[in-house]
Amino acid sequence: MRKDTAARQPSQAEALTRTKPSSHAASALLLSAALAGCGGSLGEADVAGASLEKGQAESALAPTLACAPLCNGSCTPIDLATINTNGAINIALTDQYVYYGGGYGSEVSNDEVGRVPKAGGAKTVLINRLTYVTELVGSGPYAYFSGSGRGLGSNLNRVNPDGTITALPVTGGYPSGVAVDSTHIYWIGNNQYNIYAQPLSGGTASMVVPRDPVQGGLRTSLFADGDSLYYRELGSLSSTMKAPKSGAAAPIKLTRTSWYLDFDDANVYYAASGVYRIPKSGGTADKLAATGTRVVVDSERIYWLDGTALRAMCKDGTGAQVLASTGESYNLAVDSTGVYWAGEGKIRKIAK
Repeated sequence: MRKDTAARQPSQAEALTRTKPSSHAASALLLSAALAGCGGSLGEADVAGASLEKGQAESALAPTLACAPLCNGSCTPIDLATINTNGAINIALTDQYVYYGGGYGSEVSNDEVGRVPKAGGAKTVLINRLTYVTELVGSGPYAYFSGSGRGLGSNLNRVNPDGTITALPVTGGYPSGVAVDSTHIYWIGNNQYNIYAQPLSGGTASMVVPRDPVQGGLRTSLFADGDSLYYRELGSLSSTMKAPKSGAAAPIKLTRTSWYLDFDDANVYYAASGVYRIPKSGGTADKLAATGTRVVVDSERIYWLDGTALRAMCKDGTGAQVLASTGESYNLAVDSTGVYWAGEGKIRKIAK
């Protein structure tokens, strides 16, 4: 997910509606802090109770009460695997594995794709000596990556549960962005920067988001959620854009450009020299943390990397804590069992 200006994004990442809270919302937050025992300071965040609108107060109470500190406030990272990290490392989760892609970098043509079980176990290198690996995503039991090098039948490939690699047909040039959901894989073809979709079950690719012939520029960093696609568009638009997967409507500007997005039911979270949240419907973005280069979310929390630590807080702004000290500033993933990142030459996990 990161590499050069045309087909690759940089190896480092570039670097959440504030209204007055109702008295009910403020009471809910105080009760939450008392019950959870969260003494973490919000000096790094800019929301807390002020991000709760009056109409959200009642619905916010239940998840707030559930958001006690991870690991009782003292987390110990688990090292799952040792990897090559002289270049960019991407990670992605499937049902059973943490996949990684990248490594030494294109100057020595020795990037690799490998995996390690989420529960721990032996690392497996699935293919190596690649010129580069620029995108890596997971869905269900499968991982998908874009890359270039000997042994690949295509620039877009699927890794099967048994570790074999299946080449996928690609239209429009090298994929400068890849996303996947439960039914389709999507990519940006770097010939004209159109966005294509193809059923995971096979079939013909279709163009779903054509490039704007007047304002459109280079597109990278593609994400899929619900019924929409999100991507980073440079050129005169220079924004994070949102477009329907169906292609039935024109893209709209959502917010400033960001390499990294994540989603919950109502909001988009992004990192751009800080951590932000904006409603999917658009509007004003709230700044949640002053620094941050990568952000992911689950049902209760926001997690981010800022170059010094892996941090977390509850979505209502309470319970801020440091999960681990790490110089890593990108490559972060979360699921129901843990938080995962690539750093210090390892794939690391904090179990929930």
